Amino acid sequence: MNNNKELALLEKKEYWLNLFKKYSFLLTQNQKQVFHLYFVEDLSLNEVAIELAVTRSAVFDTLKKTKIKLEEIYKKHQN
Repeated sequence: MNNNKELALLEKKEYWLNLFKKYSFLLTQNQKQVFHLYFVEDLSLNEVAIELAVTRSAVFDTLKKTKIKLEEIYKKHQN
């Protein structure tokens, strides 16, 4: 992977972590747990699924919905 792609991935991860730190109190316990394991503990989707005894697709869906929710919250608080 080249440096530009690595930098873009790191910036995106920082973006999500910053939103999570700021607005995690508005998330469900499940959303917090999945997000924390994936972004903070840096586990893979499969590892998170094993840790929580759920399917990989359940983890993926939770992350997707959590990102959407975080962005919606962020946009609301920007106005």
